[in-house]
Amino acid sequence: MKRILLFTLVCVLFVAPLAEASWAWWAPTVPNIQQPSWNEPSWPNPSPQPDPNPWPNPSPNPNPNPNPNPNPGNPILPTQPSDPGNKVPLPDASLSSDEQKLINQVNQERAKNGQQALAIDYGLVALAKKKSHDMAVNNYFSHVSPTLGTVYNMLDQAGIGYSRAGENIARTGSVERAHPLFMNSAGHRANILHSGYTHIGVGIVKQGTSYHVTQIFIKK
Repeated sequence: MKRILLFTLVCVLFVAPLAEASWAWWAPTVPNIQQPSWNEPSWPNPSPQPDPNPWPNPSPNPNPNPNPNPNPGNPILPTQPSDPGNKVPLPDASLSSDEQKLINQVNQERAKNGQQALAIDYGLVALAKKKSHDMAVNNYFSHVSPTLGTVYNMLDQAGIGYSRAGENIARTGSVERAHPLFMNSAGHRANILHSGYTHIGVGIVKQGTSYHVTQIFIKK
């Protein structure tokens, strides 16, 4: 009996450690898995920056009823000039028959007074037309233009060389009256007959019932 008890005790002491080791080996190891936090997104979330290319600009919540501006149903109409009657067309670049007639009258007067005829300078013709048009458009009558300055400013700006220069201007209801008006004025007559001038340009612009006439004289 004692031997049986002793044998049983030995078996218990020997088998017990083996049973504990076997359990530890078979027990599965629980991995240390960190569950994702649902409070944080799983993609980067950088600070917002201005969109360098704002078009196109898709929206995550598209609007099924866009309201573009401006409304294509309301086209923008062109504005009308407040007073189309004040618009004065630019004069033709070529010398008109009336302008040629005035030049002929000037040279006829010079011939009668023993002076040489003035040669036509088309650079002066362009400036004379420009000055007459400027007077018509800006509604003034003066040798000093609010936009072009004096005849000397105009000649310098155009790059026309001269050693002497003069200008006659007139505003009249008839082109035929321009030459008599000039000849009946001492200052205008002096320009027409001045022995120092060599070239001339004339420009006529009509505005309504008025004619703006400019004569430019120079000595080259």
